[in-house]
Order: sequence, then C-alpha cells, then structure tokens
Amino acid sequence: MADPNKINQIKKLRKKAENSRNAYFMLSKKFRLSSSLLHFLILIGSTVVAILTFANFDVFLPLIKNLTEAVYKVVIGLLASMVFIFTVIEEFLNLSRRASEYESAGKQLTSFIRYADSIEKRTNVTDEDIDHLTLHYTLICETTPMIPDKYFLMAKRHLYRKIEISKALEHNPHMILWLYKFKKMLIELKIAERNEVNNGESDEKE
Repeated sequence: MADPNKINQIKKLRKKAENSRNAYFMLSKKFRLSSSLLHFLILIGSTVVAILTFANFDVFLPLIKNLTEAVYKVVIGLLASMVFIFTVIEEFLNLSRRASEYESAGKQLTSFIRYADSIEKRTNVTDEDIDHLTLHYTLICETTPMIPDKYFLMAKRHLYRKIEISKALEHNPHMILWLYKFKKMLIELKIAERNEVNNGESDEKE
C-alpha cells in the first residue's frame, strides 16, 4: 500500500494544479470573448463605413431631415476612426494570442493532473515519483503566464464550491442544484449582513 504522506503530497499538488487550470481557462475564455467582440465591432464598423462611403447623403434625408453633406462626411470620418482605433487596440493587446497561451497552460495542467492521478493509483509510490511530479509542476509554473490574483481567487472559490456540491450530491443524489445554490447564496448574504451589523456595533462601542 502507498505511503499516506506521499499520497497527501500528490493530492496537494493536484489541487494546486486544478485551481491554476481553472484560472487559466477563465482567462482564456475572457480574452477569447474580448477578441471575438473586437473582431465583430471591426467587421461591422468596416461594413458600415464602406456602405456609407459609396452612398450619397441625400439617401438618408427621409430619415434625418437636417442632414447635410458636411455632417455626413464627419460621421463617416468618425466611424472610420473608431474602426481604426479598435484595430490598433486588437493589435496592441494581442487578445487572441494571449487567449491561446492561457488555454495552452490550462491543457498542460490537465495533462499534469492526469499524470498525478496515474501515480496516485500505483501500489508503490516512491520518493522519485514525488520528486519528478513536483519538478514537472514547477516547470509548468515557470513556463506559463502569471495568473492575476483576482482570477486565482475566483478559480479557488469555484473549485471549493464544486467540491462542496460534489459532497452534497453524495449525501443527496436527487438534489436540485439550482435550489441548493440559491439557498447557499441566501445563507452567505445573511452572514454578510450579520457581520456588517456586528462591525457597526463594534464601531459604536469604540
């Protein structure tokens, strides 16, 4: 039977990896959505500018009675400038590339988690296995992008909630998930309100 201490070390590394993986996939999703939104705005903006450029301003007079040719040209210029700014922002931020980097980091950690699972299932886990696993995790951390604290904590909260729901399902397989989450949210709100009241009373006493 494997040494319990070694198994605990593996579980700790795997838990860290799961948390980091969730954070990377959150970041990848965020940058992917931002990149898609910018692409969409640039595409729509370019299309509108192209249509307006080849149209005469008097076409829009039934809709906008006070429209003049000078104002029409200014509007086209402003729209073209906005499209240019969005294009520069997209090029400067490299959202698509950053999304791919975060996704790649998440996939590396997914492979690490599977590897950790395979080691944990062995009947005899050696010190070399633990050292190799630790080195593998360290190398991944050194070669992947940094995770902002905000997203690391969000991923950690998501992971603990996932574990909590998993444990609750073991006791009650027929549990309604949305109702359980709603009840937990109400409990958290009540606790937060109670803490605010207690803090207010403490300030008054001081």
